[in-house]
Amino acid sequence: MKHCWEYPAILLQLCFWRCIAPSFIQVNLGLSVPKGQSAFLSKENLQFSVPKEKDNCKVEVVMNEPITQRVGKLTPQVFDCHFLANEVKYTHNGCPILDEDQVMLRLYRFTETETFTETFILKVHLLDSDCNIIQLGSTSLEVPEFYGFSNVIDRNVLTFVYDVAMNLDCTVQVTTQDMLLPAYGQLVMGQPPEGPARGDQPHSFFQIMKKSKWGQKSSQDDLKGVHTLEVNCEEFLILGLHYQHLRPPSPDVDFITISLELVDSRSKNVYKKENAWIPVRIRNAFSNFPPKASFIAMYILEVDQFILTPITTHTLDGEDSESPKTQLVFNITKPPLQGFITHLSDHTKPITSFTWTELNEMLIAFQPPNSSHTERRNYEVEFEVHDAYFRKSAPIMVHISIRTADTNAPRVSWNMGLVLLEGQSRAITWEQFQVVDNDAISAVRLITVDGLLHGRLTVRGGKGFMFTVDDIKSGVVHYHHDDSDSTNDFIAFRIFDGNHSTRHKFPIHILPKDDSPPFLINNVILELYEDQEIQIEKVMLQASDMDSSDNYIIFKIIKPPQAGQILKRTAPEPSGYPITRFLQSDLFDAQIYYRHLGDEVFQDSFDFILSDSHEPPNLSDPQTVIIHITPVDDQLPKEAPWAVRHLVVKETEIAYLTKNQLHFTDAEIPDGEIIYTITTGPFFTSVLGLLDAGKLFLTDSMKKLTKESSIPMLRSFTQHAVNYLKVAYMPPIQDIGPDPQHLQFLFSVSNQHGGTLIGLCFNITVLPVDNQAPEMVLT
Repeated sequence: MKHCWEYPAILLQLCFWRCIAPSFIQVNLGLSVPKGQSAFLSKENLQFSVPKEKDNCKVEVVMNEPITQRVGKLTPQVFDCHFLANEVKYTHNGCPILDEDQVMLRLYRFTETETFTETFILKVHLLDSDCNIIQLGSTSLEVPEFYGFSNVIDRNVLTFVYDVAMNLDCTVQVTTQDMLLPAYGQLVMGQPPEGPARGDQPHSFFQIMKKSKWGQKSSQDDLKGVHTLEVNCEEFLILGLHYQHLRPPSPDVDFITISLELVDSRSKNVYKKENAWIPVRIRNAFSNFPPKASFIAMYILEVDQFILTPITTHTLDGEDSESPKTQLVFNITKPPLQGFITHLSDHTKPITSFTWTELNEMLIAFQPPNSSHTERRNYEVEFEVHDAYFRKSAPIMVHISIRTADTNAPRVSWNMGLVLLEGQSRAITWEQFQVVDNDAISAVRLITVDGLLHGRLTVRGGKGFMFTVDDIKSGVVHYHHDDSDSTNDFIAFRIFDGNHSTRHKFPIHILPKDDSPPFLINNVILELYEDQEIQIEKVMLQASDMDSSDNYIIFKIIKPPQAGQILKRTAPEPSGYPITRFLQSDLFDAQIYYRHLGDEVFQDSFDFILSDSHEPPNLSDPQTVIIHITPVDDQLPKEAPWAVRHLVVKETEIAYLTKNQLHFTDAEIPDGEIIYTITTGPFFTSVLGLLDAGKLFLTDSMKKLTKESSIPMLRSFTQHAVNYLKVAYMPPIQDIGPDPQHLQFLFSVSNQHGGTLIGLCFNITVLPVDNQAPEMVLT
């Protein structure tokens, strides 16, 4: 634990309570992150001395401090003090200028009746790495003069180093609006004009503005301004991109920001992300000048006692010759000895920094101390101004003078608001809310006139809307949160003493508790072929949790699939093994599969519930994943048990082939896809030498079923044709004699997927008909 004297002046106020009370911070060693990359916070970096079983404990990232998280971001914004591995992550934006960043965190320990708060700084050490994917080449980007164009961005300027054999898709993204870079030019695509740019003739390089295919304006007829771009990494280096300088005066360096993403081409999961700032040297420009105090501001603030007073640009202002004012940040290096600078979004807490935009919009104010004096008091506050490239000004001193109050109206002298956990109740105490009145403090009444959007107010346990100052001092006024998923509430009071009346807003900050189960955001029907397997991707199945890390959501299978298995496949287990539960992080890491077992079942499903990492866990309602299996005809056609494969016909008639004589089936395809092929036409087996043994033909080709020699012989047909009496047999045209004749034809039967039975025989018996007169034969 650090002591107060080890902290810079910026943190004197934040450290005040740590000097008089034991700290909850047990370990705070900071975090090391390679530039342009991400790193997870672990127990070795940050640990707290709050027992997990005793009290609820939350950590909040303070977001309204622009002097922190200048080149990166810590997520999520609120997390548990006993955070899990791979849950809290810092992501660096690729800036090469700073070697250190800091994150301001606020710890809340919630007991049943009290909230303890501690604000501290987590330092982030930014490391230069030789293992980055984005590598600067031997040639730097350089603009020869103002309004000029740089050399082209190609493999001499930039390279991407990764293992191309790993089936990774590499994508580069450029979004200039997010980072406001480049600050003094733009990225253009095309061939720059020949000849030097002339700053004394701006019309020569600012011609008619045209719309490019990227939706941005171009400063040249043959150039296209690029403000948003997402392309393959290799394509990025051959697009012909240049930097065009547009806004002098500028420093001698500008930056182009890019983001790179490697995605597994099979699982579509993100393998790695990286950010980088590509420097652009501007020849003949000067180094970046530090910002300075504005000569117009007065640097004096007059404040009435107890009155929260906004600080305007008439009191404090800064300027920079290269950066617009909207990019300036004010840092409080020496806070006032009493009172504090605050942001009006939450005026109960001191701040250590703010932006010029917030100052210009009158969102920054001075909260005077809650002590009363009979004489004017004077304080000094020291500021620094930082520009977009982190250069800082000389110290700027602002003098604050607090006038004595000459009024008998009731006033709020101290308002720290409430902080509580979702669903809790808290007393509004004198330490948080103080009201003063010069002549009639006992007559002061506070009436609720607005607010209480997510809770209610009680006085002495009963419903209350009016109370006294003594009630606040006695701690009998309570706010009860309604346990909704809300983060802020407020109470607006009208305060009067019988003669005078004022109105005041009391803020309430609610931190979420982990009381909501995870919920599904993706649940797509799985589709695969019979006897195959499919990787379950996050676009098919994904859950989210409002209160805890998505990576630790557990899928608990309560009804397994009937026709397949859920498998987990890791590197040591290439074949995978059946599981009944898995983490969402396993799914994101492409380790979860569904395998069909090959049975003739083509509709499957499994039921599961979602569980978070809370103790006891929050459980969702049962959910179902539907699985459609497309049949694969991997079996041979089967003959129906009743099919006799034998036809009896009189020689003068024509007989249909029916399902009773010829019937093959396939459970996976319709009868129209079962094909019979005649491999050997009808032939006699009882008499040799006869040529005409009849023929098979399609009945659709005949208007009248009579024996005709001109009807073509059928070579193939389907089971569907047999079912609907479309196939018939015509006996020989010539008389067969007095005895029955036995014939056969050979055929094969197949399906459309290649399953074929060959060498099959069909028997035909042709019966003679006595329809001719006897003939005399003379010998």
